[in-house]
Amino acid sequence: MKIELIEIKKLKPHEKTNLAHLEKLKKRVLIDGKIRNPIIIDRNSLTILDGHHRVETIRLLGLNKIPAYLVNYNDSKIMVLPRKKTQVSKRAVLLRAMHGNKFPAKTTRHVIPKRPLGCNTPLEFLI
Repeated sequence: MKIELIEIKKLKPHEKTNLAHLEKLKKRVLIDGKIRNPIIIDRNSLTILDGHHRVETIRLLGLNKIPAYLVNYNDSKIMVLPRKKTQVSKRAVLLRAMHGNKFPAKTTRHVIPKRPLGCNTPLEFLI
């Protein structure tokens, strides 16, 4: 399992963010001085699968990189589930990311086996 620092400008979101959640996360990150967990991205398309709010927090803080766990989204063990009444699929996620037509915040939930937790990357590493 490898976690890499990825430039946030290269990432492709498929969901919008929720402002209230974003503000809470931003405060917590500033107090902690670190990003606790890596985001999850598809290594082929650089689509964000999990961590939209962390990416936006890093952007708002004026930082450039974020710890990321790169996965093969075509892996059958990785699943996408709806959190709302919207139909979702891996294809829809990739198309929305590619075209910038984002789902509302918290529309999808990705199931990632052996998801890494606790990378605890200090903010000064993300400049």
